[in-house]
Amino acid sequence: MRRGWSWFRSWPTWAQATAWIVAAVMIVSTLADEGDDEVVSAQPAVHATSTLPGPASTGSTTSTTESIAPTTTSTVVATTTTTPDLLPPAPPAADVVPLDLLGQLIVAPEAESATYDRDRFSHWIDADGNGCHTRCEVLAEERLDSLPGLAGGGWLSTYDGYSTDDASELEVDHVVALSEAWRSGAWSWSDARRRDFANDLDHPGALTAVTAATNRSKSDRDPSSWQPPNREAWCGYASDWVSTKVRWGLSADDAEVRALTNMLNGCGPVLRAVPPMLPAPAPAPTPTLDAPPAAGGCHPSYPEVCIPPAPPDLDCGDVSHRRFAVVGDDPHRFDGNDDGVGCES
Repeated sequence: MRRGWSWFRSWPTWAQATAWIVAAVMIVSTLADEGDDEVVSAQPAVHATSTLPGPASTGSTTSTTESIAPTTTSTVVATTTTTPDLLPPAPPAADVVPLDLLGQLIVAPEAESATYDRDRFSHWIDADGNGCHTRCEVLAEERLDSLPGLAGGGWLSTYDGYSTDDASELEVDHVVALSEAWRSGAWSWSDARRRDFANDLDHPGALTAVTAATNRSKSDRDPSSWQPPNREAWCGYASDWVSTKVRWGLSADDAEVRALTNMLNGCGPVLRAVPPMLPAPAPAPTPTLDAPPAAGGCHPSYPEVCIPPAPPDLDCGDVSHRRFAVVGDDPHRFDGNDDGVGCES
């Protein structure tokens, strides 16, 4: 280094001056390039604060700021105009009050039609082919993880408030009994529609697991002659009865509607969702009583069962049927209290 400096000092004065000038020019040029890099990298900061008034600057700086601002504004506007409007949220579904559903019932006397045949309501079926038929599906749906006194879970029979972990103590009840449905309009249905009614898993109020004792006590009676012994179940039971009849287009007689009204007074909104009402079946002829049968046939006074006319005179001990409809002259006097139901015990 020392030798290089001595060698430089040996140059003529004009050569040394020229070298110093060239070096100075190169240094200035380098510093200018670094300054330009800083201006470029700082441009985003200028862009971010371009809406605020800034200090005085050179003409070139002012020009740069003006060229950025329009671009930023244009981008924001484009983004805003291409964003679709958001739809307002759907209003919550209104609660259904059971007393309001009563107004949708078809009020009519029960039909005195051809003989009721339980086999026309095919059940239980495995509709989805999963190896679990309708009774099995109801038991699975209604099983609770825990109950007072049953830490391992079980079932609550709402009709009487009885809890059990033994499914064999339970029967799956059609809330609207099959023969009640028959008298309320199902007599005119196709067998396929009767099957669907008897296995209706889409409406949680159509089927329920209850103790065998309460199911048999209820039998095919409507709310005018039977209510759950557990009064806390009245609101749910009456709501399920009404919604099932509305869903399937079944009728209710005057006494039935009066009883339902009394049961539903003071009840809150329905706790179960009510599925849509199903399409009405094709019209069918008006039902009529069977013609008088030939000797040994079925007497028309007992439209739900087949009991031959007298003679011989029969009593309830001679037949296996219980709680069947009695109309007309009742030749065997099965309806001792004239309430329209034969062999009640």
